[in-house]
Amino acid sequence: MPFRPSLPRRFPHDRKLKSFLSAVDSLAKSPSPSPAAGAVPAARTPAAYNALMSAYSRAGRPDEVVRLFDSLPFPPTAPLFTTLISSLAASGLHSSAREAFFKLLKSGLRLTASNYTVLFKSSPLDSVYKLLKIMIESRCAPDAAAYNCLISVLCDSQQVEEAWGVLDFMLERGIYPTVHSYTAIVRGYCNQGRVLKAERLVDNMTQFGCPPDVVSYSVLIDGLCRLGEFGKVEKILGESEAKGWTPNAVTYTIYMSALCRMGLLDEAFRQAEIMQSRGVSMTAETVNILFDCLCRDSRFSDALCLLECSKGLSWDVDVFCYNTLMSRLCDVGGFAKVLKLLVDLVKKGIGPDMFSFTIAIRSLCGAGKFQVAKCLLDNKGIEYDAVAFNTLIHGLCMAGNLKGVLLTYMDMEYRNVSPNDFTIALIIDSYCKEQKFVGAINFLLKYSKEHLVPDHFVRLTNWLAKAEGLGYVLILLRKIRSQGLVLDVCLFHSVVRIFCWQGYCKHRNFYEVSLILDSMLECLSSKRNSAGDVNV
Repeated sequence: MPFRPSLPRRFPHDRKLKSFLSAVDSLAKSPSPSPAAGAVPAARTPAAYNALMSAYSRAGRPDEVVRLFDSLPFPPTAPLFTTLISSLAASGLHSSAREAFFKLLKSGLRLTASNYTVLFKSSPLDSVYKLLKIMIESRCAPDAAAYNCLISVLCDSQQVEEAWGVLDFMLERGIYPTVHSYTAIVRGYCNQGRVLKAERLVDNMTQFGCPPDVVSYSVLIDGLCRLGEFGKVEKILGESEAKGWTPNAVTYTIYMSALCRMGLLDEAFRQAEIMQSRGVSMTAETVNILFDCLCRDSRFSDALCLLECSKGLSWDVDVFCYNTLMSRLCDVGGFAKVLKLLVDLVKKGIGPDMFSFTIAIRSLCGAGKFQVAKCLLDNKGIEYDAVAFNTLIHGLCMAGNLKGVLLTYMDMEYRNVSPNDFTIALIIDSYCKEQKFVGAINFLLKYSKEHLVPDHFVRLTNWLAKAEGLGYVLILLRKIRSQGLVLDVCLFHSVVRIFCWQGYCKHRNFYEVSLILDSMLECLSSKRNSAGDVNV
């Protein structure tokens, strides 16, 4: 059946398309969040330059921030450095942010707490502690914003209890926590899956003198959405006016995105209507989510028509929308249509990114066209990551092409792309599917140069047990010992469970199982002796 757009015929009676087009229209009428590229301030003063740099920073344009900073007609000031570092850090350009900070240190300008704080956001925990020490030694007292950043970094590092300790320390120093302090801990609880604690903290924030704001509730809603607690989300949104806060575009975007992922597409569109009725401005993210909803609803003809009509709708389509449609088509086996969209991306000058090509590789693998997929991956002009290589490796593994898997892995190493755990798992599976158990053992041990990854060991042992390759299990254990690697008690228990699942407790060759268990006990004993621990 030909793939033809049908939007003009169906639009007048289609509620979802009306909601989408209404959102696009709202977005088009909203003022541009970013000044035009190449703009310069009317006045040649530090304040004017800082205002324009800040506007570019809010719009996510670090390139324009750097351009303005490099073209300053006067020596840079500390606030200008702060804006530059903040923009680079917020855009994920952490090394550039650190370079800018070191330039600030060398400039001889007097540093303020704000100069240090903006760097906290792009630094690992140990670096934050070092920066705090430098601040104190230079007699620059950390303020609430600096401690809030430390709390945030601690929560990101899963150290929520230590974050509470920082709150206590702030109070001892006469620095009162702010709503941002508690919101960071709410996010920490949500990231740990302890959403009930996050709910209680939000409920108690008013008692602490910091009533929760829209950011606090948005973070909590995000945590609830991850658990599918949509009823609680509806309750929170319904009580918002009574509790003195107003949901913003970010709040609705979080909720609508979760609804879309769960397949609750009608509800996602209903939230878009509520969003508009409350006068909340639409964002590009909102429109992208609604477009994803249409694609998940298998409205491919409508979605394609919307892309083709984007100029007439004043909709600035980016590569994300094409990737969304390509990904959904790939899920339903529309491989030829995926490649057509990839070509359209190039023709329209939008520019496909790494994700576009990764989706195309997945579609080609689904169609069994591995050689064409390999040609795409061989494009040296694209800096592919492990996901792209894993996509081809997975397709080859499913097709039982061990040689292709190993060649792709070798190419991955040659191009300095670090494999991840999924890569290793796929290669182990490829070896074992071809009954090449010695190859799987050697590959695992080659990868485990310094330490044994438990999941990989259990995966390979499971394959060997299913294939009744008990002799290979003994080979694996002996090689582990000869390489100086150790097994812990958890791995011992995992192997025992695997044997029980496979019925080896009543096996005719239980003697082999005994040898394996004895060998594992020897590995545990060697670990105990090396650690001086008598309670293994």
